[in-house]
Amino acid sequence: MSGATLRFAIAVACALGQAQSSAATDQALGQALITNAGCVHCHDDDSQPSPAPVLFVHRPRAAWLKRWLAAPHEAKPGTLMPDLLAGFSERKREKTAEALLHYLLGQAPDTPPIPTPTGDAANGAELFKTSGCAACHGINYHPDFLNAKYSEASLSAFLFYPLAARPSGRMPRIPMTRQEASDLAAHLLAKRPAVVEAEPRLRRGLVGWHLRVRGKSQFKSLGCIHCHSPGKRRSSAPALKQLAGKHNGCLSAEPVAGVPFYGFSDERRAAIKSALTRLARPRSALAKAHERMLALNCVACHSRETLGGPPAANDALFLTTAADLGDEGRRPPDLTGVGAKLTEPALRRVLRGDGAIRPYMTTRMPDFGEVNSVFLSSHLATADARTGVRPTPDRSRENEVGRNLYGRELIGTMGLGCIVCHQLGGHKSLGIQGTDLAHAPDRLRPEWFRDYLIEPARFRPGTRMPSFWPNGKATSKVLGGNTERQIDSLWVYLKERDQTRLPIGLEDKGSFELIPDGEPIVFRTFMESAGSHAIAVGFPEGAHAAFDAEQVRWALLWRGKFLDAESTWDDRFTPLAKPLGLQVVTLPSGPAVAALANLQQPWPSGGLQFRGYRRSGAGTPTFLYQLGQAHIEDTLIPAAGGFRRSMKFSGGQGQLWVRLAVAAKFTNPELDVWTGDDAITIGAPTGRIRVIGGRSELLVPVEFDADKNATLGMEWRW
Repeated sequence: MSGATLRFAIAVACALGQAQSSAATDQALGQALITNAGCVHCHDDDSQPSPAPVLFVHRPRAAWLKRWLAAPHEAKPGTLMPDLLAGFSERKREKTAEALLHYLLGQAPDTPPIPTPTGDAANGAELFKTSGCAACHGINYHPDFLNAKYSEASLSAFLFYPLAARPSGRMPRIPMTRQEASDLAAHLLAKRPAVVEAEPRLRRGLVGWHLRVRGKSQFKSLGCIHCHSPGKRRSSAPALKQLAGKHNGCLSAEPVAGVPFYGFSDERRAAIKSALTRLARPRSALAKAHERMLALNCVACHSRETLGGPPAANDALFLTTAADLGDEGRRPPDLTGVGAKLTEPALRRVLRGDGAIRPYMTTRMPDFGEVNSVFLSSHLATADARTGVRPTPDRSRENEVGRNLYGRELIGTMGLGCIVCHQLGGHKSLGIQGTDLAHAPDRLRPEWFRDYLIEPARFRPGTRMPSFWPNGKATSKVLGGNTERQIDSLWVYLKERDQTRLPIGLEDKGSFELIPDGEPIVFRTFMESAGSHAIAVGFPEGAHAAFDAEQVRWALLWRGKFLDAESTWDDRFTPLAKPLGLQVVTLPSGPAVAALANLQQPWPSGGLQFRGYRRSGAGTPTFLYQLGQAHIEDTLIPAAGGFRRSMKFSGGQGQLWVRLAVAAKFTNPELDVWTGDDAITIGAPTGRIRVIGGRSELLVPVEFDADKNATLGMEWRW
């Protein structure tokens, strides 16, 4: 049985096992077939088309390609590629396939093969079983066509990144190394003898030219272009909604000349006919999500509501390296309500095979491609949205919500002991190695996090996770036993983990030095010269800065060591934190940006509103603030000798200025470069010096474009 046939057999078996009508089952599976067969490439519909394979990303053997063009169902039983030459005489089929072959090979790029390591078939056999391949294809998958179609090198290249050739995601990318891809290829080709098939003789000269011209014409007239070059030519075929009750054409049981022949089984035809009857009616987000999940065969590994779950035969394929976690450590998670559990960006990352949080599971989450990840994350969020859910507390109400110091107490061994079972930011737990809690704020919706902690068994039946708030009542006396505030404290602690000490039970006492390693540290504290709203930023490159969120300005720059957190964590900000490094530069007090009517107006003491900060994928913070209608983004990036500063303005009007430095006197050693008496050198292409109150100020004007946007770039070196 081919992979495509097995995929739908599994889907049918799972769906039929649920308490739903056979009509609903047929409709869902029929829509999945319509999607995967590419019907919408010819027949208009509001569905998103499933992209056809991209030709010649991984060039097949010419002999196999000719057989495939002439009779795809014989070359690969169960394929959803229609036989476009069905109904032709044997001679006409042969001549048409030859012309198509010449045209297509003439379009194939002549690229050198990608160097691939030598594969180990034994390792590949184990990987095929444990990584997830066997869940869709079956443990004994060794089809004849693989040897006929691929060399070991070309199959390895395909397995490493199948989405390049199959953007539909029906063959997803399993995250793996090139060595693992070669091992898999060696395994898949090992059980069959090497296929020795004479390559077809390609005609040259005038005969070859005529064949290529005829092949190009047939590529269009047969309809190949609708799937393999979508958008190049529109089909005159009727819309799918007009096909209800019409069961000839592509759905014919017997080949008809000039009509694509899919060779559908009676069961598949019945499912498609059932789906066609409801296309005139709008389908819900839930129906569309389930159709796509069936098309991608998500139920080969996951369970979800009426879609069912993996067949019993697949259970033995789900293994773990952490036996003490039991079934929770080996079986892929249930997807019921996943759209209400994960944020859309997190779900999109998961569907791209990114950010695995269960490294102990041998089954790997595949990458289904960008189109599917965007579609499913959006539709599942809509389909699973819970009604009547209370929002979590607003963190700005400091006397009513949780704080991270209470979260630290609760998560540690003197509190609820979460770290006994869960890892935290790469630190191993004290017992079984459950999921790393540090991932929670980046993945989970806060309301789901709260409700799950109160009643975990409702969201994940069979879980060993206990409730420390049975019936919503706290078992801990922290915060007076206030359930809402306790859970919010845990959430705040996890969100601020990078600037907070480890909980009791994980902390290694003796050193409180913060050392940026790998990505920047963003640490809120009380700090000399940066005030009680200081946000210190430590970079792995060894250049650091502190932002004053009260005055809204960069306050300090320094080099070397970053910061000691003892006064923040243990002594409640007494004494005020100081830079640990050397070459400390103090920047002028007062707001970073101001609106000046003229250059004789003194620099104001306020006016800016701080709007927080966001972090890039690499962890670099961008500080956000506002002046009137102007929104400002301010970012420091370490550069040779100091920092490169980037400022973006939007929605602004009037004359705004940025103040970079204040000194008794500035020198101008070279064009657009200024040096003050504190030894800091500033690169500012549009900088201007003004003297006011006996001091020199280096200012930069903000020049807005017609869309009220502006960008500034400058450097600080010291």
